[in-house]
Amino acid sequence: MSRPAIWTDFRGVLTPPLREGLRTYCEGREFSPDQLGGCLRAIAERHGCPDGMAVLDSGILDERAWTGEIEAELSARYGLDADLSGLGPEWWSDRRLDTAWLDALRTWREAGAFVGMISNLPVDWRGHFAGFAPWGDLFDEVLLSCDAGARKPDTAMFRLAESRSGLPAGDNVLVDDLGDNVAGARAAGWSALLGGGGHTRAAIEHIDSIVRVGAPHQGAGR
Repeated sequence: MSRPAIWTDFRGVLTPPLREGLRTYCEGREFSPDQLGGCLRAIAERHGCPDGMAVLDSGILDERAWTGEIEAELSARYGLDADLSGLGPEWWSDRRLDTAWLDALRTWREAGAFVGMISNLPVDWRGHFAGFAPWGDLFDEVLLSCDAGARKPDTAMFRLAESRSGLPAGDNVLVDDLGDNVAGARAAGWSALLGGGGHTRAAIEHIDSIVRVGAPHQGAGR
């Protein structure tokens, strides 16, 4: 059997969980993480998207239009006069990475596994992402929705990833912090499991066993 392709999400798996990122961003500001989260959910519903970030990374709104809608929601809901024009650089100033997960990815790659990143990313944040870390030294492939023209959990995103790894669906494994993305990968024939936060240790143990035996068993992680 061939070695598997391990695909990690970026935000929430390689980085701290989204809720922690929201909390860090909101520190010292006039709104709370719960208030910001409520505004993001309202914007998602307005545009028929599964979450607030999807409005941005699917290209429905650019960053300034998106932050403008958040400002309007904060004003209408809570009477707050907030300025989110610097959200992008401020959000990306939190440069923490999960070192245990990063070390595991390096170990699997050294053991012969294909290791890639697959992430939904707004085109407006392409520059922030590129300068975050030396991705080319860490991964065999970095697949971003803003380059691919598709996004998780769409099947097209996983088919493109398969073409990059050169392996069939059942030999690709996704680790993601969002249940919808895990479900989408499984529907595409992949193995998939939750990662990030409290799921990191279990994800490492599961993939350790996969890399030791070669390709994952069909249905692993379900």
